[in-house]
Amino acid sequence: MKNRRWMIRGVLGLTMWSTIGLGVAQAGVILPVNTSAPFSPMTNSAVSISIFQFGIDITDRWLPEPGQTVQIVVNGLASDVATSITFVPPVFANPIANSSLTTSAYPGVCTNFGLDTGGPAFPDFSLVGNNLTSNDCGGMAVILVNGLTFILPQDSNFNGIPDIWEAIFCPPANPCPTGKEDNEAGGSQPGDGIAAFDEYRGFMVSGVHIRTDPGQKDLFVHLRNPKCGTASLLGGGGVTYPTDGTSLFANVNTISGAQIHPLGYATPNANHAATDEWVDNLVDAVYNATTNTVTFTISNTTTDRQINKNAVYPVLDTITLNTIQKGLRITECLDTSVTTNPPMGSAGLGTPNGPDNAVLYTQRIVNSINGLITAGGTRPVRYFTYDGATPVLMFTSAGAPTDADRNFIISKAIQFYLSMELGHSVKLTPTVEGTRKTTYGYHHAPGTGSNLDQTIINTLDATFNSFYVPAFYNSNDDAAYRLHK
Repeated sequence: MKNRRWMIRGVLGLTMWSTIGLGVAQAGVILPVNTSAPFSPMTNSAVSISIFQFGIDITDRWLPEPGQTVQIVVNGLASDVATSITFVPPVFANPIANSSLTTSAYPGVCTNFGLDTGGPAFPDFSLVGNNLTSNDCGGMAVILVNGLTFILPQDSNFNGIPDIWEAIFCPPANPCPTGKEDNEAGGSQPGDGIAAFDEYRGFMVSGVHIRTDPGQKDLFVHLRNPKCGTASLLGGGGVTYPTDGTSLFANVNTISGAQIHPLGYATPNANHAATDEWVDNLVDAVYNATTNTVTFTISNTTTDRQINKNAVYPVLDTITLNTIQKGLRITECLDTSVTTNPPMGSAGLGTPNGPDNAVLYTQRIVNSINGLITAGGTRPVRYFTYDGATPVLMFTSAGAPTDADRNFIISKAIQFYLSMELGHSVKLTPTVEGTRKTTYGYHHAPGTGSNLDQTIINTLDATFNSFYVPAFYNSNDDAAYRLHK
């Protein structure tokens, strides 16, 4: 049997689903199907099935969740006819690909989670009486009721994606008739490396099952810390940034047309261990004073950061020539040995499928901002962000900067530098910028107002110590956004 430890989360996932578009409509029914391909519904059948949970008809919104149990209710049989409900066990891992009217047995539990290899030994459902339990994030159950064959949930075009999900997330402008499509709308670049079916099946993200929208690009990110030191500034140390209650990835979330998913930890602790929600092969990361870079030791670079290990329809990357889709890792480094114009972060330029091990030098950021605040003496600190290229005042301290004021500015700086490095890793600045006298590299000029600006602007006048920190990506860069090639 597949892992069932997500039972409560499966119920919560069902509740959440009812709030994002399906609503609570008048209950529908599931029809039997013809037993020859393409297994279309028998629209004139008098017998149908409804799905109940906790005594409530949820047929119109039921999608499988791991560990979730529902009840099968048969409609249309005469009261004196005995009801026989039986289970059609798996023959293939993917019955769709084999035109087999049998229960699915997809590998793993979700697209990114679970270790089983799939196949008949790992059915995606079990049936006891009329109680149907899902062991998978998106399986297909096939049952027999008095000789009639039913596919649960109903899947009229037999592509593995239920009708009720397909109706919302596979619109005419961006259809997914086979489930193999990777056609994210918007921009001129390829999709996100995840096929529509695998987006329907979904992912475990910080311990919660989510289904993703095949019309938007999905980027999975994960924090590993600390390296190059022990007292993490992003969790487990004396101060945890950001201190204002906002997400470390708040700025990253402003990439237009993208969904950003921070992956959680296998066992949360002060050292932020590896997650079981992707393939994490990081062994160590050590600061190299000679090259002023972090040297990574990775046990297997091919699969490291893979987020689609259980993909039913893996998508080919035309550069790497494999079907492994990766996420981004941001590794905290606490090195402070570089004191002259030290970089605040680094990352590879391209896509997550490249060697994009992003680094954030948190202690350098803290020291730099504290130094600038100290240089301002008792002047109140001000925080500006941008509306386009126009600075907008967001915060002014009540007087001489307190520790809380310092930490607020530091928090905004950390969010900015993190989003800059992850922006490089998805190629939001595809070309070198600057002039013959000044080059900004793969950055915008300071003051442009983008998360890809070269640096934060600090000004000191007779009254205020002001920090201009971008919080959004330049919308002109969104067309360059790449997750694979």
